[in-house]
Amino acid sequence: MADDEGNSVPGADAVNASSSTSFVVGAAAAFVRLQEDLSAYAAAVAADPIAALSATPPHLVVLLFLAPALALWLYFQLRTPFQANSIAKLDRPFSDDQTTGEDEAADITKQIKDAPVTEAIWQIGVSGKAVAVSEEGTLLAFEFSKSGRIPTVEEVVTTLFKAISKPVEGRPRRPRVAMVLATSPLTPAAVGQVAAKVAEKLELRIATQDALEPEMTELKERRKTEVAKIKAATPVATPQKPTMQPPPRRACFVCKKEIEGKPRQCSSCKAIIYCSPECATKDWPQHKIMCETYKKNVQRLTDENLHDLPFTFYNKKKHLENFNQLPFLVDNGIHNVGVYRRLCQCFVQLQWGELSGELEAQMNLPQHKDDPQKRFALTGLPKELYPLGKPFKEGVDVDKIESWASWYDAVGLPLSSPVAIVFEVPLTLWYMIKNFAPVRVEKGRRQLTIHLVGPEREADLVHILPTLFSFLPNTDIVIHMVGLNLSKRLRDEHKAYTFTNGDSTLHVTLRPEEYTTVHYDGSAFGLDRKTRGASPPDLVVLMNAAVFQYPTYFATIKLLIEKGQRTLFTEPIETSIEIMAKQFQGLGGSLS
Repeated sequence: MADDEGNSVPGADAVNASSSTSFVVGAAAAFVRLQEDLSAYAAAVAADPIAALSATPPHLVVLLFLAPALALWLYFQLRTPFQANSIAKLDRPFSDDQTTGEDEAADITKQIKDAPVTEAIWQIGVSGKAVAVSEEGTLLAFEFSKSGRIPTVEEVVTTLFKAISKPVEGRPRRPRVAMVLATSPLTPAAVGQVAAKVAEKLELRIATQDALEPEMTELKERRKTEVAKIKAATPVATPQKPTMQPPPRRACFVCKKEIEGKPRQCSSCKAIIYCSPECATKDWPQHKIMCETYKKNVQRLTDENLHDLPFTFYNKKKHLENFNQLPFLVDNGIHNVGVYRRLCQCFVQLQWGELSGELEAQMNLPQHKDDPQKRFALTGLPKELYPLGKPFKEGVDVDKIESWASWYDAVGLPLSSPVAIVFEVPLTLWYMIKNFAPVRVEKGRRQLTIHLVGPEREADLVHILPTLFSFLPNTDIVIHMVGLNLSKRLRDEHKAYTFTNGDSTLHVTLRPEEYTTVHYDGSAFGLDRKTRGASPPDLVVLMNAAVFQYPTYFATIKLLIEKGQRTLFTEPIETSIEIMAKQFQGLGGSLS
């Protein structure tokens, strides 16, 4: 506890603990009396339920109605002294008030001081509610703030000390340098306070990502030298790359038991599998409702050659399963690189749109800002695509680019290139524009406005959207991304992006809001309609949004139906489309 000036008040924790203990004693006595009354009441109900219910004592009536809320309230009251004591122990390594537990505090302090030093640069990620400390993509510590808001300086320091003394992965160790990521909401002054508190205990430099950028080459060389020395000094083999794993066994649709050998399929649709005739018979009353639909969808695999893709890493004979995504990224040298970073689990602490912001921050550092090739290299994309959005090679007919093979050939990429796993977003947009967007021309230039509603991973791929320039020369493109899943922590400079290429422009905005009338009519954006597109939009697009699984979409869908707006949806599951079609009818619209 602290006084009005923030000074520690001796004995305050003891007073709090005493009052909490008194509460616990009183509560325990009350519970004993209630338990006796409830036992007697239960016996009366068992003997004569109607009479007992009609004569329920008033205090038990209140208790039965308020029991859930009372239980939760009491739980948190009982939990407080123990939680406070636990938090106090964690804070002691850097706290001046150590009236109890000095031995434990001294032990933790000794652990962080005695931890071996590494040249690896640690990353401190701070969000609106939590702190994460990592080392070269490996999470070492993660803690939510106690207030549910931006973590305090003390909480950042505590998490860092936990990462040193009790890391999630590996043995205790401490870095010489720790970097606060550019996406952190901490002010420079707060970062300075973190550095000062850490310096009281350790020789450990804390600085922002921007401040360290001029030294990164030297720091990485130190780490490289250290790794080389470690390898030379120890016979222990270095960790192997993750390897591609065979597909797991499939499970019975009914009993969920893994099936060894060839599974039994529904003889009609061939989409559902069972372990035995008994499970198939048991499921039939439910399955027969959807069997014909599944049959039509499965038939499309053959009719439309949906697995007949040209890539060397995914085709009819060679599938890339989700559980092999990390080995695939590592094998292709794109793990934790540029626009591919969302594809692994190393950045789950960052919300949608923040990876684009972080990439933009890196591009605008002094050593990259004025060099287009260096900026492009940060995306991790192959050099064949530089500059992004350049005209296709001579002889390419844009209207005939309708497959991955034709696009790969048009941009000069080998079919082994993994870019398709991120370029599905801009190329899907191009397909929609080509087939469904009206052609609107002002002063000899095409104007195109797209509202992308409910975006998620699309917001982390802003920097590859300029590939649309190759398809749309002499065009002013506006893409407004609007959705509640976008990060509310985005800095103002990371909520709007402008790209130019020759005679084309692209303006992208990110708005973490529910899509309403002010977005539809454009008044929420305040753009110059003559140069940055018109409103209402030419197209509204929802990519894999699962719209009817989230109640917040209903008002948006109803608005678009009322306006007669041309709206396009993508869904990863065929049956979802049929369900959506029926739900649209209920809202007075139709899905074609």
